Amino acid sequence: MRWLMSLRAVAAATLLVCSLAINLIFGPGDPLGPFYLLAGAVFLLVLAWAAAYRRWAASAGFAAAQVAGDLAIVTGFVWASGGARSPMSFLYIVPIVTAGMTLGRAGAYCAAAGAWVCQVGVVLGTVTGMLPVWPGGILDASDMSPLLVWYLIVSHLLGFLFTAMLAGHVAGRLEFAGEELDRRHRDLASLQALNEHIVESITSGLITTDSDGSVTFVNPAGADILGVRAEDLIGVPVVGVLDLGEGFVPRLRRILHGVPRHRFEKPCRLARGEERYLGLAASVLRDRSSAPLGLIFTFQDLTEIMALEHEVRLKERMAALGEMAAGMAHELRNPLASISGSVQVLQGALPQGGEASELMTIILRESVRLDHAIRDFLTFARPGPFAAEPCDVVRLITDSVRLLRNSREFGPDHRVETIFGADEIVAALDPNRARQVFWNLATNALKAMPDGGTLVIRVDRTGDERVRIDFSDTGVGMTEPQAERYFQPFQGGFADGTGLGAAIVYRIVQEHRGSVSLRTAPGQGTTVTMTLPEHGPGPAPARRAAQAAIPPLAAAAR
Repeated sequence: MRWLMSLRAVAAATLLVCSLAINLIFGPGDPLGPFYLLAGAVFLLVLAWAAAYRRWAASAGFAAAQVAGDLAIVTGFVWASGGARSPMSFLYIVPIVTAGMTLGRAGAYCAAAGAWVCQVGVVLGTVTGMLPVWPGGILDASDMSPLLVWYLIVSHLLGFLFTAMLAGHVAGRLEFAGEELDRRHRDLASLQALNEHIVESITSGLITTDSDGSVTFVNPAGADILGVRAEDLIGVPVVGVLDLGEGFVPRLRRILHGVPRHRFEKPCRLARGEERYLGLAASVLRDRSSAPLGLIFTFQDLTEIMALEHEVRLKERMAALGEMAAGMAHELRNPLASISGSVQVLQGALPQGGEASELMTIILRESVRLDHAIRDFLTFARPGPFAAEPCDVVRLITDSVRLLRNSREFGPDHRVETIFGADEIVAALDPNRARQVFWNLATNALKAMPDGGTLVIRVDRTGDERVRIDFSDTGVGMTEPQAERYFQPFQGGFADGTGLGAAIVYRIVQEHRGSVSLRTAPGQGTTVTMTLPEHGPGPAPARRAAQAAIPPLAAAAR
């Protein structure tokens, strides 16, 4: 519609300019007033159609009104250019074609009928003298023979019908092509949306590059793994984004000449300073004609998987060792008891204060220490039956603190503070093993404060049906390597310990379907955090002792 209105304005301006040129150059005897009137009428119609366009642009009546206006303008031009003898009757083709394009096949036939009626009216009116002929003279139609009049009527009827038929056919083809184009456009939009949703929904990272190795696209999962915004990576060399090193892209292209995809794994230091372990697959990005456009990288964060693999390997190695060591410890305990009893008998027979008596005392003391170590190891390697029941954690902590204040580890410069989120906090625990956990953590905290300090024990609910327990001391703290090995057996840092207390804590917490983590720094104390379920986890599945007890390095370092 806008195109047709613009075309009418151009036609009116052309008509006006031509009329002025004829008047100025040829100076005809008859003035060209009708042409000026026609040009003005066209301008008025264009303004009227433009004013009504926004409101009725989608209306078929609006298009029909424009076709009717065009027929009237063409009829006036035909009359002003000679009437029955006018050579401009071919201009009726324009509104017929316009009707076919805007109103379809039926509109084209209706416009053809209207054009024929207008043409017959002009011919009969000028022949019979009912319409004045302008300009007169050689264009006077009053002397036209009836045969010529019928020829004009019939020829214009056939021409208009043939034009309407062609316009209708073209309109039908255009409508079909438009519908097909719309359908393909919708299909393409749906396919593009589907591809975008697939790319945005996959949990693996996806990066594409141009031929120079600069990033052109990053999906949301990839930006999340890398810890940056996707728009910040566009145009950045991929070797810097994935920490691949200089010269990687040329080497990769040489590799991809022989294989469709190159798979590799590597540690990657992210922009935020965190180091992650990534599994990557690289291939050539091609267009529909298989011409290379760049590179495409898919990657996953394998950090947790690598930690789990390390845990499994460690448990497998320690399982056999744990079973063998447990059997050996059990066998050693019996002869140790015999040795200790025999030494006590021999000591009773010796005079007090002698060197032999002192040696016997040393043997007995070391025997007791060795027996304690073997007992702790058996407790760690062969735990007894697990029986969880609803227990008040506040009461268990209070009882453990009371015993702690009366223990030999508690010095005059030590202080213990308890912070409870409620008067009663119930969790599903094995009370005996829970007391062992609390005792081990509390005594380790006191040993970490040889010159005195404060142990703060906090107990509260986390809001997700779990109970959180914190043991925080102000002691010497630990280095990062010490923290990584804290929950592993025989890694104790105290001279009089067996190195199994923290490992026993880890195993018991795992039996309760809980989790334990460590936060520490040299000179800044240590905080051990446990989360335990409020409801019973049920019996722990049967497992080998060492498999249940050896914590992963990743869990210890959290």
